[in-house]
Amino acid sequence: MKKILTFILLLAGISAGAQNFSGTFEQTKTLTVSKKTIKSAGEISFTAPDQLAMLYTNPDGDFFIIDGTFLRMDMRGITLDTDTKGNKAMLQQRNALLYSCTGEYEKIAKEMDAECTVSAGKNGGKHVVIKARKPLPKAYSGIQLDYTKAGQITRLVLEEAGGISTEYVLHVK
Repeated sequence: MKKILTFILLLAGISAGAQNFSGTFEQTKTLTVSKKTIKSAGEISFTAPDQLAMLYTNPDGDFFIIDGTFLRMDMRGITLDTDTKGNKAMLQQRNALLYSCTGEYEKIAKEMDAECTVSAGKNGGKHVVIKARKPLPKAYSGIQLDYTKAGQITRLVLEEAGGISTEYVLHVK
């Protein structure tokens, strides 16, 4: 049932028009205190302005979906289905992911009350580092982004105040 739901949500995003990109991703989550790493992989689809679907193939059946103001996930048994309009930290997380996809990192920095540094990246692209001055509880304390010369996101690192860092390497078609 979960696979059917995620497939339907992905198709809804694709058929909604204005498909910005799709591809695959590898995720590496690092728990700083224990130095433990957890690797995952899957397919990603982004439709501007507010549709993002990450459907995991490893572990199979997990998903993370942004559908308008709603954030839905089922990852390793942790489930969430929330409207981000009423939750400032979740709204900030939602917007950080969407703005990362569109290259609007200045908006991320403004919402996070963060410092934003942009430097030269690989092959003429950009490397962006965002550090929150006073991170919200259960929100990101820092974000790193890498973009191609054409502005396509290739790497996203999300840092949480609790010592968890999650890196996504994107292979976009």
